[in-house]
Amino acid sequence: MARFDVLILGAGAAGCALAGRLSENSDRSVCLVEAGPDYGRLSAGRWPADILDPRWLALESHLWERDDEEDRSQARARILGGCSAHNACVVLEGAASDYDWGPEWSYDVFAPYLRRAAETLQTHVLADEELTPWHRAFREAGGEASIVHPVNIVDGVRWHSGFAYLDPARSRPNLTILADTLVDCVLLNDGRATGAVAGGRELLAETVVVSASAYGSPGILLRSGIGPSGEFAELPVGEGLVDHVGTGAGWEPTERLLAETVAHEAGHGLYMGQVTIAVRSRSCAPGVNDLFLFPALDVGPEISAAAFAMKPFSRGSVRLHSADPEAPLAIDHGFLGDERDVDVLTEGFERLRELAESDEVRPYVACELRPGDDVDAESHVRATARGFFHPVGTCAIGRVVDERCRVLGFENLHVVDASAIPEIPSANTNLTTIALAERAAEWI
Repeated sequence: MARFDVLILGAGAAGCALAGRLSENSDRSVCLVEAGPDYGRLSAGRWPADILDPRWLALESHLWERDDEEDRSQARARILGGCSAHNACVVLEGAASDYDWGPEWSYDVFAPYLRRAAETLQTHVLADEELTPWHRAFREAGGEASIVHPVNIVDGVRWHSGFAYLDPARSRPNLTILADTLVDCVLLNDGRATGAVAGGRELLAETVVVSASAYGSPGILLRSGIGPSGEFAELPVGEGLVDHVGTGAGWEPTERLLAETVAHEAGHGLYMGQVTIAVRSRSCAPGVNDLFLFPALDVGPEISAAAFAMKPFSRGSVRLHSADPEAPLAIDHGFLGDERDVDVLTEGFERLRELAESDEVRPYVACELRPGDDVDAESHVRATARGFFHPVGTCAIGRVVDERCRVLGFENLHVVDASAIPEIPSANTNLTTIALAERAAEWI
């Protein structure tokens, strides 16, 4: 029976970072368990092209089964690197107030870990000449509110957490990576975690860290008897799910945009997302931007943009359909359950339409294809609201885990990933999640 000092259940953005940092101590044995495949070092040349390609979201492969296959907001990656292997490579911090998570938490305390994570991901800001004509037009229209994306793209590769943290650690004899190994539950005895059941066998450990995403981590705890009516602990596991909620529009490109895009592609290639415009709604609290306007370019080219409410009030949940770890989870996002989100997102969509009519963008837009000029903003928001692939909060600090990510009542059981983030930051969540792992590695 295998025994380790630290057992990490889930090799997503946070799990890879934890394994890399914790295995730096050669006296500590670390086992990283991943339900999906591990294609080894980047230099081995086995990684699939869609995972390497940073130009587009890799949402057509390596996905967990969903209980509603039409609900793309449930999508999560089943592969080493997790959703950092699928994402748009946007590396953004939230506002300072986003990190007031309780005792021992503030932006000043957390900032060094955000910087360390960004540096490890080899983050850099896109050069002006790399921006497509579509993205450049939105950047100019947005003015000072425009953010040219800092990205984790290295030599044309999506530099996910596995490459950044695990490739330097793979030769360490104290690090074991178990891929294609599905976690069933954590083993608990007399108020302690003793290991986990994964891949049909028991793995024993002195310390267990659940790091399986805002969907997967509550699933593991619930199957382990920790939850709202758990056998071993009654905690609000799976409650408080929140994601940035948004909706989009699509336009027919003009001949000018088609011609300029062809010329740009020949010299620089095309990327789906390069610019965000961060603005405030009329009801926004001070010190934060609660709306992101996100222009997108897809093969064709197809031109679109979306508005997202970045500080939503609505909450959802993650529950079990079945105790079978292969069974899809019951995910209810609760989008627009709070009418305040409808108001903010409607305002954001109206601003998006205004940008499309601006002097900078209008030369590239022939007409609005989706939803169409005859559809009012609020009706469109209510009919089409979706997530931004940034779920957090289902094992939150202060509710399920303490300020050091220990599950309440269990000294040696931790949850370290997006599920532990108690309040959604007003930015993409990948950097925050990895920085959380950087900080937690000092405690574990």
